[in-house]
Amino acid sequence: MKRRTFLAGTTAAAAALTLELPAVAAPADFAALRAKWAAALTGSAAIDPADPDYAAALGRLDTAVKASLAKLDRTATRTLVFTDQPLTADASIPNTYVRLEQWATAWSTPGSQYHADPALLSDVQAALETMDQLIYNPSTVEFGNWWSWEIGATRPLANVMVLLYDELPAATRERYCAAIDHFVPDPYQMFPPERGPIVSTGANRVDLCQAVIVRSLVTEDEAKLTHARDGLSDTWQYVTSGDGFYRDGSFVQHTWVAYTGTYGHVLLNGIGKLLALLANSPWAVTDPKRQILFDSVAKAYLPVVHDARMMDFVRGRAVSRYNASDHDDGYTAMEAILRLAQGVESTLAAQWRAAVAGWVQRDTFGNVLSGATIPRVALIKSLQGMTPAPERNGHTLFAGMDRSIHRRSGWAYSISMASQRIAYYECGNGENDQGFHSGSGMTYLYDRDNGQYADAFWPTVDRYRLPGTTVDKLPLAPKAGGEWGAARPTTTWVGGSTLDGYAAVGQDLQGPASPMRARKSWFCLDEYIVALGAGISGSSGYPVETIVENRNLHSIGTNTLTVNGIPQVPAVGDSAAVAARWAHLDGVAGYVFLNGSPTLQLRREARTGSWRDINTGGPTTPITRRYLTMWLDHGVDPTAATYAYLTAPGASVARTKQLSQSSGLLILRNTADVQAVLSGDLLLVNFWKAGRVAGLTADSPCSVIRRVRGREIDLAVSDPTQRASVITLHLLLPGAKVLSVDEGVTVRRTPLGIDVSVNIAGAAGATRTLTVRG
Repeated sequence: MKRRTFLAGTTAAAAALTLELPAVAAPADFAALRAKWAAALTGSAAIDPADPDYAAALGRLDTAVKASLAKLDRTATRTLVFTDQPLTADASIPNTYVRLEQWATAWSTPGSQYHADPALLSDVQAALETMDQLIYNPSTVEFGNWWSWEIGATRPLANVMVLLYDELPAATRERYCAAIDHFVPDPYQMFPPERGPIVSTGANRVDLCQAVIVRSLVTEDEAKLTHARDGLSDTWQYVTSGDGFYRDGSFVQHTWVAYTGTYGHVLLNGIGKLLALLANSPWAVTDPKRQILFDSVAKAYLPVVHDARMMDFVRGRAVSRYNASDHDDGYTAMEAILRLAQGVESTLAAQWRAAVAGWVQRDTFGNVLSGATIPRVALIKSLQGMTPAPERNGHTLFAGMDRSIHRRSGWAYSISMASQRIAYYECGNGENDQGFHSGSGMTYLYDRDNGQYADAFWPTVDRYRLPGTTVDKLPLAPKAGGEWGAARPTTTWVGGSTLDGYAAVGQDLQGPASPMRARKSWFCLDEYIVALGAGISGSSGYPVETIVENRNLHSIGTNTLTVNGIPQVPAVGDSAAVAARWAHLDGVAGYVFLNGSPTLQLRREARTGSWRDINTGGPTTPITRRYLTMWLDHGVDPTAATYAYLTAPGASVARTKQLSQSSGLLILRNTADVQAVLSGDLLLVNFWKAGRVAGLTADSPCSVIRRVRGREIDLAVSDPTQRASVITLHLLLPGAKVLSVDEGVTVRRTPLGIDVSVNIAGAAGATRTLTVRG
């Protein structure tokens, strides 16, 4: 994996760590940490060769070693180590060291056919020397991707030296460590040749610190160990912009990209390993702010995993990798959480472990132990006897990264948006060059189809008809908008408000590399999600469409589509246009159209693509999947077009028809100024401008939820633009009495009701609430 980051600001003070160190560390302390790290790398303490899962993991390790041994160049004048890894390519350097780490791991692992094998040890030693003599040494200047030199190579090389510590002469270890020191003189910085030194952040900081900490064990360098350990502290401080954790649980990397699902779990996994390594040593991490990291499991990670799937809208360009599905990243998150659970108090650890056990139990697409390393096998097996926890109901709005997740029993509905703060998508290194519309309000329905997005969705889906999006069909060039998160709109109203598991979410949508504009809202309720669109306009000369659904039916799916009670497009290749009051896709959801009977475009098709289409490193093998697509065509260059529909996940045909006749839902407003719905005791409003609806007046743009509970009224308000300092609301409610208010909320009674002033300076899109009695 290659990485790139951008300067996000200065590093936080590493002095946050407070330790009392001995004047001189004892050699035994370093020896203990070397043994501990080696045991973590091999999982040797838990191995039971008679257990089929451990036996399979050992077999995979041995197979990998055997395969790479077959590619070893054994000529006396070799200019590389492996015949398929020319050292003129920067990526070959980490690839070579990763293979050598596998060899060292197998040599060190009881039960491996290569355990203590003198021939393999000789090959490792010779290969390390070849790399040192030919390229990875203090006289070499980096070329290509900085990551290959500073992270990709340093971590496996350091690991090899710990695993083979007693088999490498001291002078040899010193030389190899000097190479690491040359490429990473300070883990607080990165040195990409084209940019000069910049501050390392997030997952990159953790990876660099890991390399230096493990390297420090080899030469027993306490100064390097302490400096690198202290650098970890920056990664768990809250940030308000750029890379890192936000107070609402958002995690951003590369300055503009929602990245909990890849860089985020790399960070969590790395820190978990290092905290465990240093625990009960003279260098144990005691920074009290490490609690932020522990809190992030519930705030940042648990919400974005559903039944073992890491949600794609926080996986960035990784969605284009053929060998890294949402399940693969979900499994990595499981491992990271379980490892971190070993270092927290028992009650919290039990909650995390129960959540992971639930994911394992409900994973019907993959198997976390398939392809697992020995350490992962040990962690998953430690869950035996644990009662699995169900997925939690509720709503999580990540205002810091323009993401929203609505959960109810059996399903989750996620929304991916973009703003001036967060990119539409990320591409780079030849990955995900056509992901440009995934931030245009794409919605993901996670239900019992555990493989919806893992089963070749991204290489086969129509990338101009991603579900939930409103899209200008203007053809876009690959990398439209720029690489590495540069593709961002200028709009700021993106986010919403939440109240006890309900949400009003909105996006002021500006089409990527297009003049198209739209105001999109999602009102998230118990049984369904209401989607409203207004102010939809375009001037590119191409049609604008809103995609109601685009479902992967896999290789042979025949899910019945019913519209107004009549089956439609039954055969692959069928298309139709139907005036629709309601529609139902068997096994997926019901859809009810709330503005009459708009013409619904329907298509059932088989789509063929390859991973190479979306990733230059992917296979060219053709893949075919069936899709059922429903969309609303707003025409060429529309002006002020609208839409209104609801999605009821898991609803039956009968229930969908019933909802079309009596949903209990009223659309109060659907304009470019205000979008609002009333559902029972809930009023949900997105004010794009100052306005009034249902006795509620807003003096500026905001998102509001009002709930009536008998004589009591709850009010929740936020500033999705994250630019205002005060929001003022007027509520028509004579004689109202204030019962409670959040910090920053003040209320003034008037003859007709109350004036509410909400100080939201620095709130970063967070919701503020109050309760009054009428």
